[in-house]
Amino acid sequence: MEEYRAVRNAIVEAVLENFQEEDKEVVEKAAEKIADRVMDAVSENYRSITEIHQIVAAIREGHRVQIAYFDPDEDEDVMVVKACW
Repeated sequence: MEEYRAVRNAIVEAVLENFQEEDKEVVEKAAEKIADRVMDAVSENYRSITEIHQIVAAIREGHRVQIAYFDPDEDEDVMVVKACW
């Protein structure tokens, strides 16, 4: 979740850096809305670096891991659990 917040904060900072407007409050609200919309768009398929490391560690330890993901070439459903790794 820490990485998620870092990405969201980076989006907000990028917006704030690129808009020089007298009403800073308006720009900050717009930056927050943009960040929320971007993070909502990616959140369903978002895997943080920490989550990826945890998945890899579990597999290396011999645990069977199933991860839901979407492949538009193969699936009609949005998220489908695939075979274990």
